[in-house]
Amino acid sequence: MKSHTRRGRPLVGALLALTIALVVTACSTGTVGGATDTPSASAPAGGDAASALAAAYEGVVGAPPTEPVAVPSDITAWVVSCGELATTCAAPAAGAVDASEQIGWEASVCDGELNPNGWGSCIRQGIAAQADVIITIGQDCGAISGALQEAADAGITTVNVGGVDCTPSLYTANVTMLEGFSYEEYWSKVGELQADWLIGQTDGAVKLLQVEFNDTQWGPIITEALEARLAECEGCSIVGTVQLANSDLATGTLPQKFSTALLQYADANAVAIPIDGWFLAGLGQAINASGRGETLHVVGNFGSIPNWEVIRSDGGQDATVASAAAWNGWAGVDAALRSLAGQDILPAGIGLQVVDAENNLPDAGQPFSYTPTIDFQADYLSVWKR
Repeated sequence: MKSHTRRGRPLVGALLALTIALVVTACSTGTVGGATDTPSASAPAGGDAASALAAAYEGVVGAPPTEPVAVPSDITAWVVSCGELATTCAAPAAGAVDASEQIGWEASVCDGELNPNGWGSCIRQGIAAQADVIITIGQDCGAISGALQEAADAGITTVNVGGVDCTPSLYTANVTMLEGFSYEEYWSKVGELQADWLIGQTDGAVKLLQVEFNDTQWGPIITEALEARLAECEGCSIVGTVQLANSDLATGTLPQKFSTALLQYADANAVAIPIDGWFLAGLGQAINASGRGETLHVVGNFGSIPNWEVIRSDGGQDATVASAAAWNGWAGVDAALRSLAGQDILPAGIGLQVVDAENNLPDAGQPFSYTPTIDFQADYLSVWKR
């Protein structure tokens, strides 16, 4: 098995002092009223390894809205998953169904099959089913603008979770992930936290194989932020890049393309991957099959229950920038409720923290719930008034 403690040992003393300081700071600037006071400060420029690692584990956190909203009855919700093959699409979609059923709504998931044609088809199926609310998970408006216009013409409330709206807007409501963060700033934070963890794990000597994902607008934002953070680290560099796409997952070519990149960039000691579901689709196996599982520091994004076991068992993934996947779906239902009630859509409070084998890792079989724990389901149900 890979020795995780061996990697972090040079930083233990510094991290202990930093952790004490962070606890004191957290006690004085805690979350109030469902939002963080201010975004967490960036790790120091120049790649100070201990500070970067502490910043990765602290991340940024929030909480659901506290303003009450009425729950209308006899509502049918239609949830469009970006693709059930990917856990990072399936888990938020399941969260939206769970939240809907908790308040007495009927809800169904339609599998968008990881492509815009599937997403548009699902929206049109929702229109045909006479849904009252359509919630899309992880889809940019530009790819489905025609279907969204048809939904608007049919008088259906549409909610965007994790995508970018059109200009002018075609969605009825858009979920803002975290108070104080624009769409770009939120996804930039993912890239920054990935870089912070890698800087900490390599003691400021990252040699990165960068995996790029350009199918959505947030993919390039993560890439740019990761590169910018590493540019502040004097001993860090990007030694190679490989572009992977949803089509590679759908056709089964994802592991081979990644394995080829691992062979090409043999000097890499770090890998940043934008979608955790890809580890389960063969990338974790490819890393271990390369014989470099002990020397590569590998960080992903999103987090899911299956990924915790990959991290725990040295399955090719060492860490991830985690958020509560189901919370995205619950946030979509909250946005729908507030839109139906004529209220402002409030920030969801969905934070980001790095998880690895020693820090912030949930128990086996449990979803990510942050450190300290946030019970977002109970928080939402307390303000959804039936």
